[in-house]
Amino acid sequence: MACLLVMGSPAQADDWQQCHRSDVKALRFITVGEARLLRQDCNVDDLLAAPMRLEFSYQREVPGDAFAKAAMNFLEKNLSDSEFEQLKPRFERFNSHYQDISDGDAYSLTYREDGLTLALNNQLLASETGTTFARYYLRIWFGETPYSQSLKENLLDQ
Repeated sequence: MACLLVMGSPAQADDWQQCHRSDVKALRFITVGEARLLRQDCNVDDLLAAPMRLEFSYQREVPGDAFAKAAMNFLEKNLSDSEFEQLKPRFERFNSHYQDISDGDAYSLTYREDGLTLALNNQLLASETGTTFARYYLRIWFGETPYSQSLKENLLDQ
């Protein structure tokens, strides 16, 4: 499965600071990019609390449908059946905005109190309201069965 991570737009230096970073690997050994967890303040108890941003910059081409398929796979693994089914249409709609990317492209997911946004190279692609949606979506990388355990540990500095 190609790499699922969404990373994105370089943050403005005055708004966001990089807390932690990790290589993004496909098939557990091929480095395809870099992930960064950013916050306005990294000295907090919960790095995943809003506001926070995940950025994924890529060094190779990845088809958009690979992101969408991997997202659904890891959402289903990290949510109960009822949680997944309840939000499945919204997940599918959000994931439909992933696009094919090339070397140098960057995805970002920005989690704010009012929801989650997806951008590619600083261009807004999708937005969903609600803290529940955002927290569930972040389980792709930070749930019990994340996309990559090492990426999770590196981004959370564990």
